[in-house]
Amino acid sequence: MIKKQIILPTLLFATILIAGMTGCSNSKSPDVSQGDNSGGTKVSDTNTSPTSSPGANAPERAEKREAVRKQIEAVLTQDQVKELSTKLQQGERMRKAVLSLNLTAEQKTKIQDIFKTAYPHRKGQSDNS
Repeated sequence: MIKKQIILPTLLFATILIAGMTGCSNSKSPDVSQGDNSGGTKVSDTNTSPTSSPGANAPERAEKREAVRKQIEAVLTQDQVKELSTKLQQGERMRKAVLSLNLTAEQKTKIQDIFKTAYPHRKGQSDNS
């Protein structure tokens, strides 16, 4: 009898909690409005800004990638530069392409420093690769 008094409220609470979380997270449609429609404000209208779009600063990112690539190429030998260029042309990502080269310990250290300086928000990701 005591178990039922503990288990049933716990299950009820868990069900309500899960239902509430599911209801809050399933608002993926752009037509979802908040509250009544008297204000006419849609959720999709409140979150649109030109700076939040992923392609808004694409030229800046491309320039930054090119600068990082030039710094990395300064550390590499001619053969490694050719191999890196080939891998990048085949669509491989910069970090993966660089790490797949046969680098010396000194080159690895210098390149990791370049990545850490250029992309400080990506701490520890190059260590895991």
